[in-house]
Amino acid sequence: MFIETHAHLDFPQFSKDLEEVVKRAIDSGIDKIITIGTNLKSSRKAISIAERIPEVWAAVGIHPLEAHETPKGFEKELGELLDQPKIVALGEMGLDFHKFDPSLTAEVIEERKKIQREIFQLQLALADQAHLNVIIHQREAFEETLSLLAPYKGKIKAVFHCFVGSIEDAKRLFDQGHFVSFTGIVTFPNAKDVRETLKATPLDKFMLETDCPFLAPVPFRGKRAEPSHVRRIAEEVAKIKAISLEEVAQCTSLTANAFFSFQR
Repeated sequence: MFIETHAHLDFPQFSKDLEEVVKRAIDSGIDKIITIGTNLKSSRKAISIAERIPEVWAAVGIHPLEAHETPKGFEKELGELLDQPKIVALGEMGLDFHKFDPSLTAEVIEERKKIQREIFQLQLALADQAHLNVIIHQREAFEETLSLLAPYKGKIKAVFHCFVGSIEDAKRLFDQGHFVSFTGIVTFPNAKDVRETLKATPLDKFMLETDCPFLAPVPFRGKRAEPSHVRRIAEEVAKIKAISLEEVAQCTSLTANAFFSFQR
């Protein structure tokens, strides 16, 4: 059985057929799906879905690209959501310095980066208090993300979702006790570097995810990704690492079950 560690089931792409999507996932061998919050509203919806569907669990958090629209004092409401029994982690959170609206001034961009840092740090403090691990989103901010995580070494573990970095970057994460997760990108013809990183990543250091509705794997590219596609990703992982599909399922599920707080 597989665990889908990063889905966005609250997104409008799933508003009309969510139950069918979950059934397809179960039928394809996925027994747990984690739906991820990106702001307070999204996090509440993630919890609602998890409460309604037994196979779904939730993570709550503020995505870095949502940080500048997050109200002051958000951490109180976010902290209250952590009392829900189906919460398994905080996130996704982190830093994203990849792309800003070209109409923004340099001063506004620097202010938004500052806000991202502040909200990331507040969420890390919440995770520490709640004894929950975190789901990290980072783009073009690897060094600073590691730096902000450093004070929590031994207290909080992180999974760097949708990992596309080098094996050298991955090893630095592993040395700090963190993990990575791979998406349908591993099936893309032009993703040779990601496949090389996956090939060199120890079996007990990574998980599987779709980041659905985005990043549908081959042969579904251009369509909506959904949790059932974890199996297709796992098949590619098995091929790249020259192991059985069953071994991929067993190892990634053991890692995910140890990382996420399914039993609270």
